[in-house]
Amino acid sequence: MQDFCNSTDFEGGWDVLDTPEGLAGWLADHGHPAAAPLGQSDVERAITFREALRDACAVGAEDAGETRARGRAYLNEASRDLPLHVNLSEEGAALEPVADGLPGALAAMLGALAAGHADGTAARLKACEAHSCRWVFYDQSRNGSSRWCTMRLCGARSKNRAYRMRLRESSG
Repeated sequence: MQDFCNSTDFEGGWDVLDTPEGLAGWLADHGHPAAAPLGQSDVERAITFREALRDACAVGAEDAGETRARGRAYLNEASRDLPLHVNLSEEGAALEPVADGLPGALAAMLGALAAGHADGTAARLKACEAHSCRWVFYDQSRNGSSRWCTMRLCGARSKNRAYRMRLRESSG
């Protein structure tokens, strides 16, 4: 799921999923080869789903609650059409896709998200608060309070921006 969300770089201006060939390559590389040729509607579906996942991981910003709600609403609606079933075993229960290609990949991501909510790890999957970045990262901080993908880059930029703004406000 994290790899899927990070298949684009807003600052770098590239997107692996922006063509049917790119999407097919990503799916094949991640164990979900497409059974049939993909088209532009598949690309649009994948990108919309990816951005809804990213929105569901939003943190920190003033509108983060609304952004998360919008992402969850889309994912809830999208899940109605995805081939997902419950697989019961000695180890427990797992949600697994029953199709290949894009539908299977999207179903697998929703299954992983559901498992993450069940075990508490989904709360640590976050989208960088920097609007120019929005890279999805796993928050490994002790208290789960990270807001940026990396403090060295996005965090430093944000803190420097806030510092300069405070200086301007105090000087006049």
